[in-house]
Amino acid sequence: MGKEHNFTNMVDAANEAEQENEVVDFAEAKKEAEDKPKRKPFAIWEVDGKQYKLKLDVTKILELEAKYKTNLINIMGSGNEGMPALAVMLDITHAALTKYHHGITKSVVNELFAKYMADGGSQLEFYMSTYMEIFAVSGFFSANMTEKMTEAMNEAKTDTL
Repeated sequence: MGKEHNFTNMVDAANEAEQENEVVDFAEAKKEAEDKPKRKPFAIWEVDGKQYKLKLDVTKILELEAKYKTNLINIMGSGNEGMPALAVMLDITHAALTKYHHGITKSVVNELFAKYMADGGSQLEFYMSTYMEIFAVSGFFSANMTEKMTEAMNEAKTDTL
């Protein structure tokens, strides 16, 4: 009877220790999740003193992929291809605007871009400050990748603009 009692105590102690470890592991996982950088909810494009929110949702991503017959990462403008055509950037911008600005048309987006340019913006600045930010907030990059990309873009802006 004494051996059985000791065995039960050991099992209970082992179970208790395992539960304590699970609590610690859960607490550590929660802390890691809280420390992880968060993705911004949307990008901002400012034109003529007005801020426009941009973000691609899954439906718009699928529509754009069907239109261009490729993954959006392939037309993002990375690698040897450089910056995509303005028409592509404005199509993607239009799709990203519709989430928060219902009913906005492509012609309005074209007018906004013309105003942006007239106010001193450039196609390169738009690419670095707005277009790539759309992809970042829409989940194409991890939060860590977005952070590194933002640093690289800011450095490039300083050098280029």
